Amino acid sequence: MSNKKVSGKTHTKEQLDNWANQNNPNNKAYRSNANNHANQLNRKHHNHQQRHNCSRRHKEAVLMSLWAPDYPEYDD
Repeated sequence: MSNKKVSGKTHTKEQLDNWANQNNPNNKAYRSNANNHANQLNRKHHNHQQRHNCSRRHKEAVLMSLWAPDYPEYDD
């Protein structure tokens, strides 16, 4: 948790509540932000768009076969 403090003399009640929510480990937004930060630090983690682009990039290589069977009955 952060050691920073926010003063009620310089901030509104709404600002104080927002700051408390953002710095509370029991808060869903705090946990989500921490998870996103951890994922950004993980080099092997890919977001949805990166996974989508990767599969599209490699689709051509998978569909294109270098070997084709020989069908002697069709050779004329």
